[in-house]
Amino acid sequence: MNWKQFLTEKVLNGCWHERVQVGDILNMRSECSCGKPDYLGTANDHINRTFDNRSDLMDLYEKVYEDGKWDDFFWDFAFKRKPENYGLGEAETSVWLFCLNGKDYEEKCRMVAEFYGWEEKA
Repeated sequence: MNWKQFLTEKVLNGCWHERVQVGDILNMRSECSCGKPDYLGTANDHINRTFDNRSDLMDLYEKVYEDGKWDDFFWDFAFKRKPENYGLGEAETSVWLFCLNGKDYEEKCRMVAEFYGWEEKA
């Protein structure tokens, strides 16, 4: 399972969409892994999160907070990973963590996946 699928299913309790082939050789059809045929619903019904934007990052941080894990995430996980050039204080860590420079969302989203136990398989 890749880290984006992990975040979607295990952290945010959403559905990761992938095309799957169902049926026998004569009646083969394609549908989404969520169980809906591709032709039903709107196009947005079958789009996965990209985890490279502010909205996805904030949804993840909100989930960490709702799970009662914010202090562990902030102090024991993120604080130790922040680059040295950001200083050592809480304010500098917050600026880095919340991507106030408008970039690096994907890196922080992946960090949340690792915090929740996702590991990259070699």
